[in-house]
Amino acid sequence: MRIEINNILNCQKRYFGMFVLVLCSIILFACAAFYESIFDKIMSVATYLTWHNLFEYISSLASFSIFIVTYYTYDGSRRLRMVILGCVFFVMGSLDIFHTLSFMGMPDFFIPNNHSNRATTLWILSRVIGSAGILISSFIPIQQITKIKKIFFVVPTLLTVAVLFFIVTYFPKFFPVMFVDGKGLTLAKISLEYLVVLFMVITFLKVVSSYRQTDSIQEYQFMLGILLSIFSEIAFVSYASVYDIYNYLGHIYKFLAYFIFFKSIYSYNVKIPYREMKKARNELRHHSEKLNFLVKQRTKELEDINEMLLMDLEYAKDIQLSLLPSKMPEEIAVSFEAGYLPADRLSGDFYNVTKLDENNFSVYIGDVSGHGVSAAMLTIFANQNLKPLRETEDSVEIISPGYALKGLYKAFNQTNFKDETYMVMVCGIYNTQSRCFTYASAGINVPPLIIKNTGEISEMDVRGFAICKLGEIIMPFFEDKKIQLEQGDKILFYTDGLVEAENLKGDKYTYDNLVDIIKTNQNMKGSSLKDAINKDFFDYIGENDRLKDDVTFLVMEVS
Repeated sequence: MRIEINNILNCQKRYFGMFVLVLCSIILFACAAFYESIFDKIMSVATYLTWHNLFEYISSLASFSIFIVTYYTYDGSRRLRMVILGCVFFVMGSLDIFHTLSFMGMPDFFIPNNHSNRATTLWILSRVIGSAGILISSFIPIQQITKIKKIFFVVPTLLTVAVLFFIVTYFPKFFPVMFVDGKGLTLAKISLEYLVVLFMVITFLKVVSSYRQTDSIQEYQFMLGILLSIFSEIAFVSYASVYDIYNYLGHIYKFLAYFIFFKSIYSYNVKIPYREMKKARNELRHHSEKLNFLVKQRTKELEDINEMLLMDLEYAKDIQLSLLPSKMPEEIAVSFEAGYLPADRLSGDFYNVTKLDENNFSVYIGDVSGHGVSAAMLTIFANQNLKPLRETEDSVEIISPGYALKGLYKAFNQTNFKDETYMVMVCGIYNTQSRCFTYASAGINVPPLIIKNTGEISEMDVRGFAICKLGEIIMPFFEDKKIQLEQGDKILFYTDGLVEAENLKGDKYTYDNLVDIIKTNQNMKGSSLKDAINKDFFDYIGENDRLKDDVTFLVMEVS
């Protein structure tokens, strides 16, 4: 409510100011008629020329300033009305300068200044072009944008000024005579002045209409400039001599009008955008300070949540580690050594060694898709559902590796795991009496290595079908295969993280590196071979935090 009242009061003040301007202009005209004779006595030609030149130069400076402002802000604003106004004022400023230099009584300017017609012609051309250009620009919406390059506005403007000056100077008869020395203004000059007044009146009415819609102070200032321009043209219609009081009064009106025009256009193109930018900067600073506070608050909340999640992950890690064998079974006939290096807090690799009875040991190692929590849940599922034993009423029966994998496959397809999840593994049973290792593969992607006591190294045949969500389409057969081992033979089980880890240079610890370290240390015990692989691996890749995938390996040695 208070804002609306203030707007009404401001509007009333502006219309009152416009009324005062019109009243003062009329009073000046009335006074000019009474004091014309006194003016002629006190204002010599030399004095008049001094004031005339001063008014014209300042008016031209205002015109060129308007052009410069619109020219250099055009790249950012691209407003069609402003660039046209700038070019119009450039034409007026240039012709006004030529008019001043061609004024009778001034030194020669290209040709002798011995008559008033050239200066008057340049003057009226400036007024006609200016009033017509301002009228046209008033019908262009202030927000209308153009993509035309400013050079296409500037070049025609410069050509117009040059051509008009050349014609008026060297072909004076091309235009009608505007002033006859000793007689005064011609009918052509007076008619064109009234045409200029008509253009200005139409422009004033159009700007008033725009002002009522926008209530813009810049539109209001432009209205005042047009009013003063109208009075200026009326004064230029009224003079009989280029040195009389009405000509002088017209220059005063013109000087004031151009000053107001410059203020309006400068404010719209420079002052207002700068003020808005400053306001936006202050608002941005306020929002930034507020945002910093919110960021600190949210950061604290996230840190608390992150701390809780890390604690939960540590608990989950402890649970996962509890499912892995904390200590390998002790047996004279066979020994086991394991290396386990998770890439994240939770791992996607799993393994286990279990003594089934006096003569049989269950061994399996696997890798699930992904990392982190989801992979850890899959490893827990695998450990709980891979069952190498089957209990009956009378006894406990050992299940073949292939049958155990088939049971795991069925259980996996009964879950709600996503279709893209899967696991690969190898599962086997070692008999200490026969030294036979029976195994089945679920598509493990790196074959375990058989290290014979003779130094020969070979790969196990691990062709097989992965544990995945294809139970409705296919029920694979997991084939049992056998390997006969001898005293001193070893088997190295591992996951792909071991041979795909990278160092700082991006070079991988490859299968060949693994085979080389095995050949160098093939006569070592299983525990020593594990330590040698572990040392060689970290000597190659560097720190543990560079692991991108889980690394797990298991050494089985026949004693």
